[in-house]
Amino acid sequence: MSSAKKIICLLLVLAMCFAMGGCKTKKKVVVIKRPSNNVSDNVSSDDSNDDIVQDAYISDRELAEKEGVQQEVIAPEYTVSAVAFKLTDDYTIIYPKGNEQLRQAAEKLSSYFSKNNIKIGISDDDVSAKGKEILLGDTNRKKSALAENKYAVTVAGEKVFFESGNFNGVVKAVSWFIAQPYKADELNTLTGTYTFSSSVKRPSGTYTFVWGDEFDGNALDASKWGFSSSISAESSFKLSRDSKAVNVSDGLLKLTAYREFDPDNNQVQAVAPYTVESKKYVNFQYGYLEMKARIPFGAGAWPSLWLSGACGTNSEAVVSNLFNNGDIYPANFSAEFDIVEYTKLQPNFHKWFYDTTDVTGIEGISNMHSSLGAVTKLPSSDLYLDVSQSYVYQTIAFDWTPTDITIYVNGEELLHYNWKESEQLDGFNDMTDFLNPVFIRLNNHLEPSNIPSDFSTLPIEYYIDYVRLYQKSGTGGIWLAD
Repeated sequence: MSSAKKIICLLLVLAMCFAMGGCKTKKKVVVIKRPSNNVSDNVSSDDSNDDIVQDAYISDRELAEKEGVQQEVIAPEYTVSAVAFKLTDDYTIIYPKGNEQLRQAAEKLSSYFSKNNIKIGISDDDVSAKGKEILLGDTNRKKSALAENKYAVTVAGEKVFFESGNFNGVVKAVSWFIAQPYKADELNTLTGTYTFSSSVKRPSGTYTFVWGDEFDGNALDASKWGFSSSISAESSFKLSRDSKAVNVSDGLLKLTAYREFDPDNNQVQAVAPYTVESKKYVNFQYGYLEMKARIPFGAGAWPSLWLSGACGTNSEAVVSNLFNNGDIYPANFSAEFDIVEYTKLQPNFHKWFYDTTDVTGIEGISNMHSSLGAVTKLPSSDLYLDVSQSYVYQTIAFDWTPTDITIYVNGEELLHYNWKESEQLDGFNDMTDFLNPVFIRLNNHLEPSNIPSDFSTLPIEYYIDYVRLYQKSGTGGIWLAD
């Protein structure tokens, strides 16, 4: 491409950006595949490589190691405009009664105003209507006419509406609204469109959206996620949850492992993020869990999406209003579902036994581990991912029923696993805890034995666009900590 053409393309992009409300509203990463250029390890910016468009997200090294050079472009999802409007303390935020996720969104909105010296209370729509209200979602005051993939913040008279055709879009509207700077006597209105469907059809049935996180705004949602060291660090690196390791921006959860020297410990040469998990906030039993993410598959990378048993005989994970009497099904082990792990998509399932006396007949054995080797049951290797796809967004899905599970990659079946047929894989005829509630874990850990001695594969970036959970009515359940 000539220099003149490049300049024209750049001006067109900038014009589109400002036409859609300004560059500050950019979010989401779109991956554009480029033809292979046989790029060497020494990528330069001269004319011989002018098909490569460099940006802040891809280094020369990362471009060089791909089969086909790719470019990431941040594209706008929503537009913002400010209108003259004065909020006062006599406003009330109203959410639909019984919708816990919109109640939590109302709390976040109230906190945002409180930080700007406006004290606004919240209530469900059971209270009598009044003039000054901020309405979240479909209340008994108003039903939205928007499609489920659209959302908006609008003003009509004294009322403010956060609306969408699905409550997930309302949560998005709140997240992006509170990410904007506050100005007295003004209100930010916004409109946005995103890729979303409130239902998913699979051979196992039709599922309806019940919970998720789009990773909008500028902070990890503390009503959905916490941190843990579920996978401990090794001597060559340490764990961190600072903004360089765990960051929410551009509509993405960015988990980054990077090179760093610790002046207090010369053995430490890198940093990996803590585990991000829903353990104390969201637990579920059965459903269709979908994640869209850019998954790193380079040397030393240990990205993962995994689920762990929420309770168990020897587990501390009992949320205040969740499973106070233990598991739904009493179990002698904690189940682990590995959906994404290591340097390629490699599903597996594990049992972590608490007390194996009644399993082995030998007293004193605890924390015994059993791997079911589910990876050996893959129908083919066609859907395996490798380093050439590290910067392509993949949609990974996990369909979990009382009888079996299926894992999908970009809509294609990767693995089908029937509980009854699989009971004997580890020699123990027991799959009980694989039917109990679980919580979600996300990691971008490091595997030191596979990292080059010069740590040249770092930084390793795991960018998650969304996590969404769908369920069938009457099958399983979801528990949210209020």
